Amino acid sequence: MDPETPCACLCGDPAEFVVETHWFSGRLSRDPVCERHVTEVVEAIRKKQAGRDGG
Repeated sequence: MDPETPCACLCGDPAEFVVETHWFSGRLSRDPVCERHVTEVVEAIRKKQAGRDGG
């Protein structure tokens, strides 16, 4: 994370990571997450993309 641009996770804690996702529609999302939630966010994105891909 860039200390010049502070961000917060949805839980309100300071974000240590930004999860960048390139969606099938061409949309790019950048979600700030704390270390405690990074695995949950990545897994949720993976499931959503797999569902759209028929898996």
